[in-house]
Amino acid sequence: MSQQVNFYEEVMKRKEELLDDLTQLLKIESTKDLERASPGRPMGDKIGEAFDWMLNLAEQNGFETDQLDGYAGWADLGEGDEPIVALGHLDVVPASGEWSHPPFEPVIKEGKLYARGAIDDKGPTLAAFYAMKIIKELELPLQHKLRLIFGTDEESGMRGMKKYVEEKGQPSYGFSPDAIFPIIYAEKGQINPTLTKSIPSTDGGDCTLKTFHGGERINMVPDECVATVEFHDPLKIEEAIQEFEDFCHKENLSGYTKHKEIGIEFHLNGTSVHGMEPYNGVNAALQLAHFLSRYTFDEQGSQFILFVHDRMYQDFYGKRLDIDVEHEEMGPLTVNAGVFRYELGGKAEIHLNIRCPINTDYDHTIDMVERAGKTYDFAISEIRQKEPHYVDRNHPTIQVMKQAYEEETGEEATLLTTGGATYARFLKNGVAFGALFPGKTMTAHQIDEYIDIDDLLKATAIYARALYELGNLSDLEG
Repeated sequence: MSQQVNFYEEVMKRKEELLDDLTQLLKIESTKDLERASPGRPMGDKIGEAFDWMLNLAEQNGFETDQLDGYAGWADLGEGDEPIVALGHLDVVPASGEWSHPPFEPVIKEGKLYARGAIDDKGPTLAAFYAMKIIKELELPLQHKLRLIFGTDEESGMRGMKKYVEEKGQPSYGFSPDAIFPIIYAEKGQINPTLTKSIPSTDGGDCTLKTFHGGERINMVPDECVATVEFHDPLKIEEAIQEFEDFCHKENLSGYTKHKEIGIEFHLNGTSVHGMEPYNGVNAALQLAHFLSRYTFDEQGSQFILFVHDRMYQDFYGKRLDIDVEHEEMGPLTVNAGVFRYELGGKAEIHLNIRCPINTDYDHTIDMVERAGKTYDFAISEIRQKEPHYVDRNHPTIQVMKQAYEEETGEEATLLTTGGATYARFLKNGVAFGALFPGKTMTAHQIDEYIDIDDLLKATAIYARALYELGNLSDLEG
């Protein structure tokens, strides 16, 4: 039957409607804000607003909907006990840095739709929704129920899908449109430790580190860092300012200084990218620690700067933490130093995001990070872990998606691995499936995030074909 349906043509009939809906969704600044959490909106007002908007859209289009107290919602099409699932998310990471256009005022320019969440993951989620909408409106027959699940906390804890699995059980089949095409069948695991120490006031050195703040999320490379330093010799202040200007020029970085009552405030800008590929960004915190390592600080400041500089600067693979490992299919372990906090008279925190291939020894990795921290009087105060996700390359559902991709694009569907963590790991036999096409720039978590409109339409057609074929797969296990 799907051979008789031109899914791309059906998508084009709904192009303007799709873009209008996506624009409305992108206007909602759906970042996590637990301070504004309330019953029914556990992730805060704005994520709750996007969640309500999505449920309403599904209901207006005649889908059966349900939800779990604002943690996760879904739209169903067809009948059956074991649904074929598409997993998307409505939350976005903060839009820091200087954008060409306001990040929550979507704009189309040269065939691209710019906004935070355009590619991660509101655009792909709407593509999956419109794929189901096409199947529904064409009244195509289904052997299995189709379900689009939209979660609310993919970027920082995945509490939405954890709640879904806890109450509804783990879905078995489907995909997450939250990565790249063609198909990602394996995802790295994660070890996310928080290292802390108390910072009492101390003497010594030529200067005192008062504050050091960089990064907002562990899964983002920090693009801004601010440190306040008190120089004991006033004559050193102008010299340090000139040294910072020279450093920025030499390293091709942007930054500036401010005079404060308690010292000099150094501001340094970097380049934020997704934490799964820290080597593609410029970590402002690590760069600023590198600059500050030339000075002789008080005891506490010295330990902090040395730990950050000596164990993390320009080391994306954990070699100086003695945790490096590589897998033939999944590639090397990576480390993103994502959040830094230092307050003299308070405490220091360093949050790491370690992405682990399937052959990683988790106990060894944690032990070595702990040992490294102890050298500088840091201790692990909290740790979160995720196991790797792996699906057999020959699974019948993967073969269906592979065929759908090849039929809609005319290109071979190469099977891939990733360092990212997507909702696919909440499916027993699920994979990440788009929506970024090969050779295209990934702008998720970056300034001026966008989705290519032609690619959005093509992805919608792929999802429509794949969901229809999966919905009629007689033997889901092969």
